[in-house]
Amino acid sequence: MEGASRSLVIVIFVSFLAFTILYFNHKKSFSRSPQLVSDNFGILTIRSNQSQSPNETSMVFVHLLNSIQSLNNSLSEIQTQLVSQRRFFNINVTENEKNGCPSHKFVMTTGDSGGLGNRMSEYATLLALSAITGFTPVIGKDHKKTLTDVFPLIPFEGTKISQSCMDTAKALNPRLLTETNAFIATKPVDHVHNIRLHEYPNGVFYYNKIRGLLKEHLRFKPEVDTVAEGFLVNASLLLKPDMMDPVWVGIHVRRTSYKYHLNVTQNGTLVTFEYFERAIKRLEESLSDSYRNFEPTKMVFVVASDDNEWCKTQFGTIPNKTVIFAEQAFTHNLGFDRKYLDMAIMSKCNHSIFDYGTFGFWGAYLAGGHTILAHNIGTGMNPEVENVRQAELPNWHFIEAHGKS
Repeated sequence: MEGASRSLVIVIFVSFLAFTILYFNHKKSFSRSPQLVSDNFGILTIRSNQSQSPNETSMVFVHLLNSIQSLNNSLSEIQTQLVSQRRFFNINVTENEKNGCPSHKFVMTTGDSGGLGNRMSEYATLLALSAITGFTPVIGKDHKKTLTDVFPLIPFEGTKISQSCMDTAKALNPRLLTETNAFIATKPVDHVHNIRLHEYPNGVFYYNKIRGLLKEHLRFKPEVDTVAEGFLVNASLLLKPDMMDPVWVGIHVRRTSYKYHLNVTQNGTLVTFEYFERAIKRLEESLSDSYRNFEPTKMVFVVASDDNEWCKTQFGTIPNKTVIFAEQAFTHNLGFDRKYLDMAIMSKCNHSIFDYGTFGFWGAYLAGGHTILAHNIGTGMNPEVENVRQAELPNWHFIEAHGKS
């Protein structure tokens, strides 16, 4: 933190010095003739022996603006470094300290439950809302362990918060965007001591604003990343020379226990294979519109799922498509959970397709590129779909879960 602060002071000083030098050079330039020179840093400037024309004067100011822009970029990088380091210190809480509550103001997660995707969403929402509100972020021990097992760069120590502390904290549900924005507008740091996030929050609207920072925190541990990268490299070598520079498309298919979840929460049903056929077609259309030289034949579909047998039966019937399965990367016990590898492989793809669920969402979100996902899954409201829609992520396209559109 000290190094970043020192760098910030230096950049501010250099900015002021550069502005002063350029200003006085400009004042003196009315009595000197024009001459283009290069300093030791390869920066071209104008010196003049006579009164400058409007065009020559404008060139000086263009250079001034460019110099200031360059310095601003440096400032931005240092500020990002400062933000990434602020308030991420260890918080140790005991039951004897104010009933298990830290003395400072904090925002906490509540659910040490759910799968990897749920916990990533909760962490990202926590990080974003803590930055927005000025509260210190706190996560539970189990939550921290689940995340750092696969993302070791997360700069948190998990802590234990007493139930009484949770009960007295202000409950906040980031899925309710209007209500959350209204609460933030009241400057809660002035009148609220602690905030407790609703279980399974997924505030995409908020954490997409710190996407760069999240991608730094959510880096897969080296042993997972290496296997994922090696899987795609080996697949690429096997495809050559028939296919040069493949366009990787990660596909996540969620089934098994999600059938019950969809029925209970949305009165919905699992999508059929027909959904994925339409999703592939929609992705091809989107990429054709965005890239003039796009070639659909270069697409390689990498399928990850909790029901690989279903996927092999269904995706094996697609004509004229190249399909591989992420489970092929997990040929033996690698010392970590297979789902970590599934998400790591998906994150390395160029584009994505998924049906529903936070696991598929995070594979696509970390990958970037174009994404196709389902909506109108059942007759009930789907908060996950609405959270993504509110964020207005570029090149994310919704298609009907069931139907022809």
